[in-house]
Amino acid sequence: MKVSICIPAYRQVEFLRETLRSIEEQDFTDYEIIVSDDSNDSSVRDLLTEFSFGDKLHYVHNSPSLGSPRNWNAAVNMARGEYVKILHHDDHFIRRDALGLFVKLLEDSPEADFGFSATLVNHVDSGLKRVHCPDDKQIADLKTDPASLFLGNCIGAPSATISRRTANLNYDERMKWLVDIDYYFRMLMRNRKFAFTPEALISTPTNATHQVTEICRDDIEVELGEAMLLFERFGADQRENPVVKRGWMNLFRRFKIRRLGQLTDYGILISGDREYFSPLMRKRRWSMLMDPRLAAKKVFYRLYPHVPAPVRHALKSVHFRVVRR
Repeated sequence: MKVSICIPAYRQVEFLRETLRSIEEQDFTDYEIIVSDDSNDSSVRDLLTEFSFGDKLHYVHNSPSLGSPRNWNAAVNMARGEYVKILHHDDHFIRRDALGLFVKLLEDSPEADFGFSATLVNHVDSGLKRVHCPDDKQIADLKTDPASLFLGNCIGAPSATISRRTANLNYDERMKWLVDIDYYFRMLMRNRKFAFTPEALISTPTNATHQVTEICRDDIEVELGEAMLLFERFGADQRENPVVKRGWMNLFRRFKIRRLGQLTDYGILISGDREYFSPLMRKRRWSMLMDPRLAAKKVFYRLYPHVPAPVRHALKSVHFRVVRR
């Protein structure tokens, strides 16, 4: 068997129905489907009766629920295929040849254990759709040092990835916010070679209330705490990477962290030399004048929560045009 499609599921069957339909439509058929169901009802099991995947489908109901990302690991660890293709229950393929193209990524790059595609991101609150795709500099930074992911997730959601089962790793169950970035970092530290296509092959929602990331967003203890967990994995040279330092500066500015004691107040244990962080906490008063993109982000995030929903679509459109220029 070539590929295992691993679906960690939790209710939201309206999303999962579209996920399964997108699999049903695939041209590439040498696959198995593993559904690891964390629901506290029979909604997922009932939905599966609408489809005829036959012996390709393997279903497990977890009681008690495992939670995220433990349920991700449960699904992946049941895989038997040569390749592992995780596909979250609210994501789906957007082309009939998508699965075949994911497989081709690794078939054409035998030296790589990990591959990913661009993603069509659907903002469910505004209806805005955009393509998440790393630019040339982000790809170059990723090749030079996987720690560059600390600045931001240029790869995308786990559903945008595929890996060789023999090289696959478990997701760190201590994390929720940076669990995907941490996984990508560890995969790429084991093997720096990766395969990539700028074609969008999957769609994923954002700003959906059911998503764990939305629950964690702006939670200072979660975001900074997990950033420190990820930072602990970095070597000395990686900690000095300017991209990593910029990532810390962005976090400290966003949460208004000006002194080390504030981290302690939130129960965040500082990894390494405490003096490493002090210069990164100093406020750069003229940074917005020197960087128009930073100014655009600042204005966007200040205005967004306070404007009516119809205006948000226009704000997002302008924001993404500016920051991606």
